[in-house]
Amino acid sequence: MDRVLPLCVMLLLFRISHPNPDHNILASNWSSNTSVCNWIGVTCGSRHHRVIALNLSYMGVEGTIPPQIGNLSFLVSLRLKNNSFHGSVPNELSRLYRLKNLNFGFNNFNGEIPSSLGLLSKLQNLFLFGNRFTGAIPQSLSNMSSLERIVLAFNGFSGYIPSFLFNISTLQAIDLGVNKLSGPMPSILFNMPSVQLIDLSSNELSGRLSTDTFDHLPNLKYLRLSHNRFYGGLPSTLFSCKQLQYFWVGSNHFTGRVPPAIGNLTMLMTLYLAENNFTASLISRCTYNLNIGVNHFSGPIPFEIFNISTLQIIGMPLNNLSGPLPSNLGLFLPELQVLLLGANELNGTIPSSISNASQLTHLALNSFSGFIPNTIGNLGLLRLLNLEINNLTISSPKMNSLFSSLSNCIYLETLSFTKNPLNAILPNSIGNLSTSLQIIFLGGCNIKGSIFQDIDNLSSLTSLDLGNNELVGLLIPTAWEKLGMLQGPIPSNLCHLKSLFHLDLGGNELVGQIPGCINNLTLLRYLYLGLNKLTSTIPLSLWSLTDLLVADLSSNSLSGPLSLELGNMKVLIELDLSNNRLSGDIPMTIGSLKNLYFLSFARNQLEGPIPKSFGDLVNLEQLDVSGNNLSGEIPKSLEALIYLKYLNVLFNRLRGEIPTRGPFLNFSAASFMSNDALSGAPQLQVLPRKRDTSRSRRSKIRHILTFLLPAIGLTLILVASLILISKKCQKKSTGLVDLSPLAPWRRVSHYELLRATEWFNPSKLIGEGSFGSVYKATFLDGKDFAIKVLNLQIEGAFHSFDVECEVLSNIRHRNLVKIITACSNINFKAIVLEYMPNGNLETWLYSGDRFLSMLQRLNIMIDVATALEYLHFGYPKTIVHCDLKPNNILLDEEMVAHVADFGIAKLLGDEDLIKRTMTLATIGYMAPEYGSEGIVSIRGDVYSYGILLMETFTRKKPTDNMFIEEMNLKRWVEESLVDLSIIEIIDASLLGDERYKDATTTDSVSSIMGLALDCCIDSPEERINTRSIPIALNKIKSKFLQDFQST
Repeated sequence: MDRVLPLCVMLLLFRISHPNPDHNILASNWSSNTSVCNWIGVTCGSRHHRVIALNLSYMGVEGTIPPQIGNLSFLVSLRLKNNSFHGSVPNELSRLYRLKNLNFGFNNFNGEIPSSLGLLSKLQNLFLFGNRFTGAIPQSLSNMSSLERIVLAFNGFSGYIPSFLFNISTLQAIDLGVNKLSGPMPSILFNMPSVQLIDLSSNELSGRLSTDTFDHLPNLKYLRLSHNRFYGGLPSTLFSCKQLQYFWVGSNHFTGRVPPAIGNLTMLMTLYLAENNFTASLISRCTYNLNIGVNHFSGPIPFEIFNISTLQIIGMPLNNLSGPLPSNLGLFLPELQVLLLGANELNGTIPSSISNASQLTHLALNSFSGFIPNTIGNLGLLRLLNLEINNLTISSPKMNSLFSSLSNCIYLETLSFTKNPLNAILPNSIGNLSTSLQIIFLGGCNIKGSIFQDIDNLSSLTSLDLGNNELVGLLIPTAWEKLGMLQGPIPSNLCHLKSLFHLDLGGNELVGQIPGCINNLTLLRYLYLGLNKLTSTIPLSLWSLTDLLVADLSSNSLSGPLSLELGNMKVLIELDLSNNRLSGDIPMTIGSLKNLYFLSFARNQLEGPIPKSFGDLVNLEQLDVSGNNLSGEIPKSLEALIYLKYLNVLFNRLRGEIPTRGPFLNFSAASFMSNDALSGAPQLQVLPRKRDTSRSRRSKIRHILTFLLPAIGLTLILVASLILISKKCQKKSTGLVDLSPLAPWRRVSHYELLRATEWFNPSKLIGEGSFGSVYKATFLDGKDFAIKVLNLQIEGAFHSFDVECEVLSNIRHRNLVKIITACSNINFKAIVLEYMPNGNLETWLYSGDRFLSMLQRLNIMIDVATALEYLHFGYPKTIVHCDLKPNNILLDEEMVAHVADFGIAKLLGDEDLIKRTMTLATIGYMAPEYGSEGIVSIRGDVYSYGILLMETFTRKKPTDNMFIEEMNLKRWVEESLVDLSIIEIIDASLLGDERYKDATTTDSVSSIMGLALDCCIDSPEERINTRSIPIALNKIKSKFLQDFQST
């Protein structure tokens, strides 16, 4: 027996500790009363009875390896896997010259690998994965001439991959994944006939792969290079590795065509090319896992792929694939478990045969239309169903059959129908879905009705998004026509969803109180109730949700004082209570929210001083208390907020000196205007408003207040709203690789925009305007957005950015383009907008390959008129667009019109029904008083709308070359009506539309032109009222349809 073993064992036992000694196997088994060779984990040789193997794997051992380990000179195998050993590897380990197997995997060892380890020349297997080793891989390991497997993954190794590794001819497996290795791929990686596995994934490797990189690797079966920075094409020698079964090169920067020779890899089971820039069509014989997502593959999906009966995973999201799916999709894929096709250009319907793919667990489709097949409920193993952002609808307006079918999916965890025109009533049967259901995303689906009563049956629900629908109350409608009469509170049975992590009910028409039982949702982290009609006070119970991260209760009618209990929310990072009726003082306890980085109390009725405890909000970046009745001084404690980038105290009753240090060095007068008597450093140019008996003095001040203060004050309000931009992701989506849902939408970085637009590639340019360019952007989750990038060299670009953010982030209407988020720094400003796949009205009117029917043009102009009515009368402040023209009318996938580009819009308060401006709109569309005197009013928009109406049905621009001297579009139309020659000015393509009779079209256009002229009367006071326009157009539309049906 090894005589030094008792000493070594005693040292080990001395160092071993375990949280629960009762479960420490070694403490109870390693006893001096029994032979060492009988101890658990110890193996002795039959000849000399010396210890030849020590295996303490999975025994919960903690401690360090004593240097006396080197005395076990007969040791051949040392396995300590999956314990809690820590510290460095002792040099004495190198004395174990007989050692063949060394496995320290999944412990907490740290430091560098001692170079002395290279003395273990007989070592065959070196497993050091899952520790905290750092530094370079030592050169001395090249002396391990018998090494067969080296696994150093999941550590912190850095530097280049040592070339010596590839000189060890016995190597069969090299796994260096998930480290910090950098530099190029070693150029000598070839002529290794024994190697079967190479894993270099998740490092910082870069460069091209040389043409001979994979030459003569005849037994290579597993190659993983994903999550690095390689670029260029794939070398053709790679496809001579005929034994290759698993091939991962995803998440790099590879480009070009995938060589057709990939089809020679007949043994291939997994092909992972996702997140690169590969192009051309797909060719593959992959038999198990095919993932080519996030590339530029185009053309139809080869039908032969759907005939590979062994395929279990098909992942092709975020490409340019087109065409329909085969109708027999589910018939020949009996093993299919995952089908991800989102963010492509695929079209057609979802094949009903998909219900035959009975093993399917994950399904994500995109760009499809038609009905969601009720038979989808036959997929009994389904865990994820993601059909978001399609053009899908359902066969019944009550959704009962679909959800009854889905109740068969007892393992369903994620259900997303976000942004489909379901146009249905939310059924109670949704409460019968799987109790495993964790995520429901039904935002933006045109769902009506009430929040389902049986929601508390979904006990595992963690995320619920019903935002941007038309939900109200609890009552279940008995008839579709009665939807408009429903009302009621948020149902209290929501409080039974104890696992709820994310709740989004924003943008509906919910009324009443926030349920007092909301404190039952103890796991809630994200709460979005903004843009509803909630009333009463904020329940005290809300402030007991001490783990809440985001609370958005903005744009409701909540009233009453803020509770001192607000200070309990110590982990809160965003709090938005803007646009309510809250009153009283801001509680001093708010200083306890030290993690807060966004806070808005804007546009309430709060009073009293700004609390000095605001200075304790050490992480605060955005603070908006504008539009209240706050008084007193701005506390100097705010000078300590070193991260504060934005401050808005406009429209209050503040007095005294403005602080001058810390973040206040970067603020301008626009942060402080419209208060009682604030004063500050000369560069701020903020003068106290004092009483003056001089009439001329009052006149001068009145002049300044009329023209200067609102303009400057508006600037900051506009910037403020950037932060109030939607926190919600209408594109909440399942991941492309790990199949986990993405977080709700958030602010984006400049880098994300660069990547989404391929570094603002000209091929992504979809429009240009006065202040910048608009690009189509595709983010990593596959969702498309429009990115408006401001040209900051153009005078007025900064102001345009502020205005557009202010207007779009505070209004919500189906016919206005939606702002999603924004990116703003000193040198770069961009707005992320809802993407409109059908472009703009300008393109449809003047492109030779597109045609708009009479009815489509009517619907578009009704949409624009409805949007205009909302801007003028549907928002607390009157909004004047100032630049209506075809370029600014965008069309979604349903050809619904959305008014866009609010870069020169103006906001008018109750006291100023008109305003003057130096910013000119587009020639030909602007009202006479706008161009000559700079007068802005809603009547100017009416004039522009009239010109737009004429252009839409005549297809003549107001700047057409035919209009010279006294002749213009308005006079041309006017004369045609007088002469009864309307047929001569109608767009000829409308008269050639066989669906409608010319007489019917002519009569309707005559009425439309009459309305247009009413909009364009020279005198602003005599123009038609905005509210009358959609009424008149709807009457014209009704008569047109009636005449058409009677012919």
